[in-house]
Amino acid sequence: MTTVLGLDSGGTKTLAVVADGSGNILRHWIGPGFDPMTGDRWISDLSDAVSYLCADENPVAAVLGLPFHGEIADASDRQIAAARSVFACPHLVLNDVEVACDGAFAGEDGVLLLAGTGSMAWAKVGMQSLRTGGWGEAFGDEGSAYWIGREALSLASQTLDGRIQAPEFAAAMLETCGTDRSGLLAWAYGQENPRASYAALAVQVSMLAEANNGTARDLLSRAVRYLGDHIIAVRRLLERPELAWSYAGGLFQSSYILKEARLLLGEPLLPKLPPVGGALWRAAALAGSEPGDDFIRSLGASLEKLSLVTGAEIQ
Repeated sequence: MTTVLGLDSGGTKTLAVVADGSGNILRHWIGPGFDPMTGDRWISDLSDAVSYLCADENPVAAVLGLPFHGEIADASDRQIAAARSVFACPHLVLNDVEVACDGAFAGEDGVLLLAGTGSMAWAKVGMQSLRTGGWGEAFGDEGSAYWIGREALSLASQTLDGRIQAPEFAAAMLETCGTDRSGLLAWAYGQENPRASYAALAVQVSMLAEANNGTARDLLSRAVRYLGDHIIAVRRLLERPELAWSYAGGLFQSSYILKEARLLLGEPLLPKLPPVGGALWRAAALAGSEPGDDFIRSLGASLEKLSLVTGAEIQ
């Protein structure tokens, strides 16, 4: 049986899948995010994933969507070397947002807005690709789950010392962090993976927004404006003001964020496949097949049946 392997990794979670030529899922692996900026543990995790997935048969092609690829040269080189060490078959290492774009549009023109731990837009129009955002948490990733979490901590701290009045919001943030005022700094600076821990706070902010908390809604509205800037810039730069857009990443599980994004950007197209589906679609093409509508339908149904949709959680 001919198989292909696709992997999608964000800042928090990794999903890797083996599928046959008809789009049927044969095996999957779920693990932590392969963030190259938090050390090299991800390299051994990748080896473990491939060993498990390929125990019965080696794939004929593999595509990995990895965070920071193409953004930081040293990290990209390590990612390519790691992939080369575990795959004998033809393989590609791509940015995780590019494979999400491939999944959403499967070769058609469009721009994919990813809002998970980080934020970025990736557009493909014909043979042209364009990306905006994705500059990382130090001075970018505006509107992302990390950004929301950091801003939530800022709003909570401003409430604690009396600069603003948002007691319900601040109390919810402290409860989510499992601490009180005296321990907030220790929590904030004591996280093993601050990027993932801050991003996880966005779930609580979304819940507060759904419960009509004004502070949470204002924060998410600001996030949507920042996210929308990515799409607006792409449409302007490509001179395609009506370019179709789609989305991926856990933030879009928030009905409030999706509603606000629709108002700002117009109605999105539902992704044809989740990000890991984009990696599998590219892998099938790399193997020399033409993954058409039947492959996409079968793969999408298999992923949904197994609940293997990475956008269902913040990543």
